[in-house]
Amino acid sequence: MSRPLHRRGNTDPRRTTTPTTPVPLSIQATHNRTFRKMRMNSPISPSRMKAKGQTPLPFAQIAVLMGVRLAEPIAYTVIFPFVNQMVEELGVTDNPDRIGFYSGLVESVFAFVQFFTVYHWAKLSDKIGRKPVILFGLIGVVVSGSLFGLATSFWMMIAFRCLSGALNGNVAVIRAAIGDITDSTNSTDAFAMYGLTWTVGAIVGNALGGSLSHPFERFPNLFGSLEILRTYPYLLPCLVTAGLTLIGILFCLIFYHESLPALVNNGKGSLSFLSLSTMSFNNNRKSHKRYQSSSSLISESETLVGDEESSSSSTSANILSKLPRGDDGPEPLFTPIRKNEWGFWELMGVKKVRVMAATAFLNAFVQGAWNAACLLFFFDRNNGLAMSASSIGTAFAINGLVTIVVQLVLLTRIKRLFGIAGGYKVLTIGWIFVWLLLPLLRLTKPPGGSGGWTLSIFVNVYLSFVTVINLTGSLLMVLINTASPDKSALGAINGIGTAVGCMARVIGPSLISALFAYSMETRFMNGRAWWIFMVLMSIINLIVSFLVDNEQEHPKTHEEEELAMGLLEDNEDRNDYDDELTPVERSDTARELPR
Repeated sequence: MSRPLHRRGNTDPRRTTTPTTPVPLSIQATHNRTFRKMRMNSPISPSRMKAKGQTPLPFAQIAVLMGVRLAEPIAYTVIFPFVNQMVEELGVTDNPDRIGFYSGLVESVFAFVQFFTVYHWAKLSDKIGRKPVILFGLIGVVVSGSLFGLATSFWMMIAFRCLSGALNGNVAVIRAAIGDITDSTNSTDAFAMYGLTWTVGAIVGNALGGSLSHPFERFPNLFGSLEILRTYPYLLPCLVTAGLTLIGILFCLIFYHESLPALVNNGKGSLSFLSLSTMSFNNNRKSHKRYQSSSSLISESETLVGDEESSSSSTSANILSKLPRGDDGPEPLFTPIRKNEWGFWELMGVKKVRVMAATAFLNAFVQGAWNAACLLFFFDRNNGLAMSASSIGTAFAINGLVTIVVQLVLLTRIKRLFGIAGGYKVLTIGWIFVWLLLPLLRLTKPPGGSGGWTLSIFVNVYLSFVTVINLTGSLLMVLINTASPDKSALGAINGIGTAVGCMARVIGPSLISALFAYSMETRFMNGRAWWIFMVLMSIINLIVSFLVDNEQEHPKTHEEEELAMGLLEDNEDRNDYDDELTPVERSDTARELPR
């Protein structure tokens, strides 16, 4: 009687396979020799990984994903330099101290709506593929971004940002796609490039938003005849951003190849069948020995091993002729391992997933609050640095160049020095100092003056320090992917990580904007309540970061575990198995396969 066989060390009853009719020894020998040769030549072959130490990055597909990703940070950050000025010009409030509150709402509603949709987009990409979901998200960026430039009221601004958040789940889908084509040895380098793409996009977005707003007044020779740009002074940067996103859509359509493992394997035909079936074969081989005497497919007289000099084609035909037959031809030799289906609550039942969700929330909360607070503080004319929209855009553009260097030079060194989890914990300490130093920038601004070069230098030094601390984001993306129970859950777990991050970016900017306005208006705690609160939140973020397990840095994927287990069983059973081979098969095995 057949009984389910479990993979070693696996207690999940869903990952089971039931052995089919036992297979003759000669078929096993032929199949095993073929797969061993394929496995030793595989890109993830243990011998190759050991020799190289690190799996080479698939640069072509990484470059395509980065090109597609570039469109989104441009669209997201283009409003940052002018959103405060736009709120002021639309007459949303008569109180200058309340401008920050309303601009904070505009910035945060994107993440609020995305919180409810991003998991479903990511989960959908686990079913229909990454490419169609990415394309739909980019189309949403084009539509919503263009409409934002036509907003003539506060509620139109809110509506178009909500539309942008609802239609776009690419941040999680692209992370999952990177996880599809990388492993634990090269994922940090891939996510360094991912973070670099965000930086380049933020540079372009801030530069476009700061330099192309109010083009009718600022560039009369070029745009003086376009009355529409006078009516809608922020339309031009939004349209330029939409044009760049259209380029990203074409880039994705032409060059991106689907990376979802289920779809890729289906496209490989027999190779996919061979890879899956051999996992079942390794687990069932010992069980076959027990069934062999009573369940043989053929009698002793029906010898399946042909003449030593017979062709491979005749051998294959001979083997196929002996297989059990159904109505439509030979039945499959093996039952493929069932794909694991991970739902939201199943994933949240895994401890390391819960830890990463909490860590992702707090890190995004602190980071999102800083993004809103620094813009408010830089723009505030009474209690901040009184910087103009163009000055803010220039400062962030310059800092973007610094970020490129930091991503390329420091991230890999931090990983080597502290490890992924250790580096994340060390950098999290820096958020405490980021908040402590922010209000001190006002001391560099002369009373009644604009600050000039002195203020610009200190602002850029401060932003450079923040850039180093922001490497927590790149390390966190790696940790989120490594928290996935297996490859089939990559989209879902990135959806969870992005969703909790979205909620944090809703609460963080909204709360800090309201607290900033309240502190300045009432002079509560001498107007410093907002940053004292964020120092305390940064300390809590640090405490929770120490729950991240260092062992999580080098998990085995489901495929790597199956591969390692198969090699182990091959070594354990090789002597017994060789005894069962004919002299011809034993000679072929010794000649063809490395020991």
